[in-house]
Amino acid sequence: MVTTTSLGVNTQEETRRALLAYVDALTLAEPLQARLWQLAHVTLTQLMLLRRLREGSQSAGALAHSLGLSPTSVTRLVDRLEQHGLVERHRSVDDRRCVEIRLEPKGERLLGEVKVMRGTDVHRAVESMTAEERRRLTAALRHLVERTRALSAQAGRRA
Repeated sequence: MVTTTSLGVNTQEETRRALLAYVDALTLAEPLQARLWQLAHVTLTQLMLLRRLREGSQSAGALAHSLGLSPTSVTRLVDRLEQHGLVERHRSVDDRRCVEIRLEPKGERLLGEVKVMRGTDVHRAVESMTAEERRRLTAALRHLVERTRALSAQAGRRA
């Protein structure tokens, strides 16, 4: 069934346009990823994980949930980051089954040094937007991330 919005636009067509715009936006990350790898030999996903740990130590499960990744993926990410001395696993004294991942000083330094967005075309484009445009962009992107993660979690519960 095809539905139409109040502006007379087909909902499927709007969805298609939104997804194509999203794919276009994703391509903007490629140069950032290359720059990040040159500067620090970490991926954008690893950087996201380090940023989450800056807020405080967390279990792999909590990190997986907050990043929208599988626990297995987070375990692999933590393995790599631990090999580079950026994070460390700590077992709980009370319950040895509980393992928290903590940001190490080297990881904290890396976060302070890596300014992968500064000076890029994306940075300049966002900077050139009005304050209202930046607020709308931020809200729309956060909403997309939250909705996607919620739907993924819902699908995981059904499986």
